[in-house]
Amino acid sequence: MTPIESDEQLMIILICAVPFAALLYCGLVMGTLLTVPFAKDHSLIFGGIFALIPLVTGAAIWIGPFRK
Repeated sequence: MTPIESDEQLMIILICAVPFAALLYCGLVMGTLLTVPFAKDHSLIFGGIFALIPLVTGAAIWIGPFRK
């Protein structure tokens, strides 16, 4: 198997898996904000935290190869 074929397979997996992971994450966030009383009372703080988690993760993945 050549590297081009493995990269194509990886891209297919990523294209299929990322939207499902995002949908699952949104469901987790909405479920948490609807069921946990402390999260209901402090929804702005929890919403900010839940918004920062994918942002920080994406930035770490993007910047990771450039670190030395």
